[in-house]
Amino acid sequence: AFRSGAELVRLIQEIPGEVRAILKQMKRGKVKIEFEHRGLEPMLATHYQISNRIAFSIIIAALLIGSALIVLSKTPPFMFGIPVFGILGFVGAAVMGMWLLIAILRKGRL
Repeated sequence: AFRSGAELVRLIQEIPGEVRAILKQMKRGKVKIEFEHRGLEPMLATHYQISNRIAFSIIIAALLIGSALIVLSKTPPFMFGIPVFGILGFVGAAVMGMWLLIAILRKGRL
């Protein structure tokens, strides 16, 4: 609230000058607008978590596909008649998949 009528009159007199100054700055392209977001941190954290899980899942899928191609190519060295690098890829994908599943279950949301 205003303390006196004189304060209100002074404010009303200053407003046109302030508006004029702002318009001049806009014409020159020198208006600065500060934007502050509030309450977006939880949403950003969720976004990062989702992005990481998707990226991790894509890497697992690539390992599975690559390992399958290696197994089908029958490239030596072999272990039990299966290419070793194919086996290593499947094991790596299984470990990463279990890691992802545990992370999801620990968070409580599947």
